[in-house]
Amino acid sequence: MKLKSILLTAIFFSFLFPWMEISTEAPNIPVKEFTIEEGLLPEDSASFPELKTWAIYQFYELEPDGADLGIQDYICRMIPETGLRFLLEKNPKNSSTVFLYLDLTRYVPRKEARFKSRKLEIKVNGRMKTEVYISKNRNFKNPVEISLEPFEFPDGKIYVELTPSKNESGRFWGIWDAFILENRLR
Repeated sequence: MKLKSILLTAIFFSFLFPWMEISTEAPNIPVKEFTIEEGLLPEDSASFPELKTWAIYQFYELEPDGADLGIQDYICRMIPETGLRFLLEKNPKNSSTVFLYLDLTRYVPRKEARFKSRKLEIKVNGRMKTEVYISKNRNFKNPVEISLEPFEFPDGKIYVELTPSKNESGRFWGIWDAFILENRLR
């Protein structure tokens, strides 16, 4: 009986307010999702279960792919020792600051982990923007936010370069997603 009255109430309100339509259309946001692509080496991309298994054997905990803006596929593009470069495009007529967000793989060391400090340089259009550090006692927050002024992308092209520190070997760093917003996420 209770369920019947709830359903009748819902039907009543749906007829009462027909002008309240919910938009299912995705916003037009420049997004770079890193999926498994043809032509990549197997070590160029990884899924959450693969990385989580590796992390367990290293005594780390892996933070999952963030769900910001509903972008969550649990596939990441691994960043090779030589670095990774990709392109995002934004309308060049934009006259205000925009925010680049990078959802990086993030590991939290457990007590028994032998954790080596690491650094990732982030450049945008060839200019150093920030460095992300991770160590036993220091970690970054996802997604990493980088503000960009309009003069930094006059043609609308935003080339992002991610480069691990020179003393790193292997593919520790990865990126789940990258996107640009005109307003801060938080």
